[in-house]
Amino acid sequence: MRIRFSFLFAAVAFVSGVSCVRIDSFSDSSNLATLVDPLIGTDGPGNVYPGVSAPFGMVQLSPDNGTSGWDRIAGYYWPDTTIAGFSHTHLSGTGAGDLYDISFMPAVPPFKIGKRELGIYSRFSHDDEQAEAGYYSVLLEDYGIRVELAATERCGMQRYTFPATEEATVFLNLSKAMNWDYTTGSDLHIVDDRTIEGYRFSTGWAPNQKVYFTAQFSQPFTSYRIDTAVSVHRDSAYNGIRSHIGRFVFNTAANNRPIVVRTAISPVSIEGARRNLAAEMPTFAFDSVRQAQQAVWNTELAKIEVRGGSPEERTVFYTALYRTMLAPTLFDDTDGRYFGPDGRIHAGRTPGEGGHNYSTFSLWDTYRAAHPLYTFLHPARVNDMAASMLDFYDQHGMLPVWPLWGNETDMMIGYHAVPVLVEAALKGLLPETMLDRVLAACVGTADRDDYRAIGWYKGLGYVPADIEKESLSKTLEYAYDDWCIAQLARRMGRDSVYNEFIVRSKNYMNLYQPASGFMQPRLSDGEWVAGFDPKAYTEHITESNGWQYLWAVQQDIDGLVRLMRGPAQFERRLDEMFALDPEATDSLPIFSTGMIGQYAHGNEPSHHVAYLYDYIGKPEKTQKYVSQILRTQYSARPDGLCGNEDCGQMSAWYVFSALGFYPVDPVSLSYAIGTPLFEEAVLRLPNGRTFTVRAPKVSAKRYRIAKMMLNGHVLGVPFITWNDIVSGGVLELTLTE
Repeated sequence: MRIRFSFLFAAVAFVSGVSCVRIDSFSDSSNLATLVDPLIGTDGPGNVYPGVSAPFGMVQLSPDNGTSGWDRIAGYYWPDTTIAGFSHTHLSGTGAGDLYDISFMPAVPPFKIGKRELGIYSRFSHDDEQAEAGYYSVLLEDYGIRVELAATERCGMQRYTFPATEEATVFLNLSKAMNWDYTTGSDLHIVDDRTIEGYRFSTGWAPNQKVYFTAQFSQPFTSYRIDTAVSVHRDSAYNGIRSHIGRFVFNTAANNRPIVVRTAISPVSIEGARRNLAAEMPTFAFDSVRQAQQAVWNTELAKIEVRGGSPEERTVFYTALYRTMLAPTLFDDTDGRYFGPDGRIHAGRTPGEGGHNYSTFSLWDTYRAAHPLYTFLHPARVNDMAASMLDFYDQHGMLPVWPLWGNETDMMIGYHAVPVLVEAALKGLLPETMLDRVLAACVGTADRDDYRAIGWYKGLGYVPADIEKESLSKTLEYAYDDWCIAQLARRMGRDSVYNEFIVRSKNYMNLYQPASGFMQPRLSDGEWVAGFDPKAYTEHITESNGWQYLWAVQQDIDGLVRLMRGPAQFERRLDEMFALDPEATDSLPIFSTGMIGQYAHGNEPSHHVAYLYDYIGKPEKTQKYVSQILRTQYSARPDGLCGNEDCGQMSAWYVFSALGFYPVDPVSLSYAIGTPLFEEAVLRLPNGRTFTVRAPKVSAKRYRIAKMMLNGHVLGVPFITWNDIVSGGVLELTLTE
């Protein structure tokens, strides 16, 4: 049972029924795509790319600076001044660099050639750069070439406006590799004087990546040349591998028309790429593709409309909403075929079993808010994603942890496909016929005794630190996932499964050290690891410290309150966390960003913590910190993200919190109320209903909630439910300074 308190709000005249407010000054829903600024987060730790993608598209066509480094994980870093190619695959805000497949680069002799991986490049200026949802443009200064990008789900289109010359050159570099990515094989052949085809195979974060392509130019090339590059790699297994670099020359002196190249990719075959091109991009009409994709983005973005706030806040909001739709990515051809983790090609699903296949699931991050947001905005995709995860289980032997291009990277921890699947099931978004399969996959994954000390976890009730690294975090993450399995088992009437996993979900208690008041790592003999420091970042905790993982018990906050000996002590510890600023001598890792005391908004384990005050009758403190985070950790500048975007999670936190509520425990189907950012926000639901949050005169100073009314009735606790929202209605908040 959640600890609930009655709240005394300032006296406000009660108005029967739902009050009416003029809905004016809404963001222009006809062209919300122009409010999106993909350059936000390209500086600082955001690690995002500024290029183009369709919603959840396989293609992410974007410029690459051409050099490696942590800041260049997404291929592009705002402070850089070079562009060395436009490649068709990228990752949005991750901490690992991979992909960058099928890289084109237009140029005019004499070519500027950089050292090592940079290759052919040009300088550029942000003054000659434009980015919005579905469109990117930049001027390559050294060649006087304007490059414009647009994309459909599986195809990218580039328009190059060259100066008048007989040597307009387009390079296709299949040996281009940065960061963790490395070419392991390629092929490039000429079909005719407009068409080229081939593939690029690579390894990196994910092994065995296969990208097939076909590309067509809008006019014939006058000559071409294909060279090969020989690799020299620190891993001798990849030394001597030859990859292809194509050079295609065009005459723009006579007509000076732009050269357009349309490229389709496929994880299956060149023939699959041909079909994708024919289905999605049959002509070279760049402006038509741009306009059509802008319309698609406008439709998706208009699912939430906001009124009030500053122009900057609306830009940040719609950019965040946009970024929640860049992953997971479609990972099949138009005929449904896809490459599976077993290395085989699989046919598309039959009707009723989920439509498209998806990959790029950053689940340790996105189970918290991104996937919960999809249940409101994209329920059909939620079904497809669930079917994709279940197929992954059948082909791989366990549910995905962090899959990329059909392969398991095994990055991060837990088995967090479980909360995603269970949340969708409990919300009724999956067919009943799928639930047996869901439960079997969840239990089968949770019982993989040979995987990351799960057997030890089951036997001892915790992961021992002398057996497995990141043992504290793994124990707490497993316990949360086990809670989710128990909830699905209860929903299905599987009592024995429920009883087993509800007990396992309490395993977090085995790491609570009453003397210190923290979760601490333990050895296999039951002893505590010596020298515990809650501010330290050690191998026992994943990308966090003891302060940040103390609160990783979303499934049983009441139990955590009891461990801390009551609400007063719980509140005191939360206060300490937000007040204990790092000292100058503290060594903070690169993922400890967005710090407020020991709270790190730049990394996901902290994301629910500000909302925990709601559970102990102190919602005013939740409101204080949520307002502070919304207004200080996000901005419309290039450095406007305080941490890795992580495939939509950083942005999904912002979207939920700006609306005024957040899923602390997604499978509870309950949402903790914080404080909204806008005077009015309308969530347009797929069932045709709307859920509106009204907060007149909300501001940085006026964020404190004095009274809450749901559909005309006083709401006495700072929580609403899934059913409250999807049934439609109005949440009215009276605010004070």
